[in-house]
Amino acid sequence: RMEALKIVNSLIISTMTDVLTPTPLGFTSGLLDTLSSTRTQLDVFVSHHKSQLDAIVATGGADRARMEASVTAYMDRLESLESEDGAIRKANVAKRQDLERKEAEIAELETRVRTEGGEHIEKLKEEEEAARLEAEKATAARQASEASKSSSLDLLTKSIVSYREGLSLDFERAAGNRLRLVFTNVNPASPSSAYAFTINVNDQEEYEVEEIEPAIDVSRLVEKVNEDNDFGAFVRGVRKAFKATC
Repeated sequence: RMEALKIVNSLIISTMTDVLTPTPLGFTSGLLDTLSSTRTQLDVFVSHHKSQLDAIVATGGADRARMEASVTAYMDRLESLESEDGAIRKANVAKRQDLERKEAEIAELETRVRTEGGEHIEKLKEEEEAARLEAEKATAARQASEASKSSSLDLLTKSIVSYREGLSLDFERAAGNRLRLVFTNVNPASPSSAYAFTINVNDQEEYEVEEIEPAIDVSRLVEKVNEDNDFGAFVRGVRKAFKATC
């Protein structure tokens, strides 16, 4: 632009100082030469600067193309990120819903445990109390049975003592509150020979005969003593049964 101004100023100065004879068209020959020269310089100037402008336009076009490509790439990346963000948001929503569902299930289970567990514990306590009462009853019954057996054996002992001398009878305490009765003077051929049996009172408070020597059948005598509770008659009957084997 400065170069063009210089050319125009040069043209004006040349025109003002030119005193040559005018041409038939009214222009001096110097002015025409100056105009022709100026036109040539303007053409050169325009041509030169047009090339520069074309280069600038081309460069600007390439830069614009690069910028547009870059902007397009950024927009594509932005859309991709927005898509990924949407997918992440959707996944987060699904995870949150799943977590809420699991929390609800846990809360329901806790409620069931508190409700059903409490009922089950109460039931177990009731069963434990019932079992304890049954055990106490069983213990009391066993103690009563033991006391009854002991009382019965004491009665047997007293009854036996009363017959001891007349029947040549001795007795011994055996294991488990049992009583062992031993007869002598049963066999005239061997007065010192022992004839013995062990008697017990079972949980039904009935007499039982165990370990009888020598072995004889006294089942009918046992049945009778359990019916009439006449132990003296039972002892005499057993001695008579032993004597019958001699």
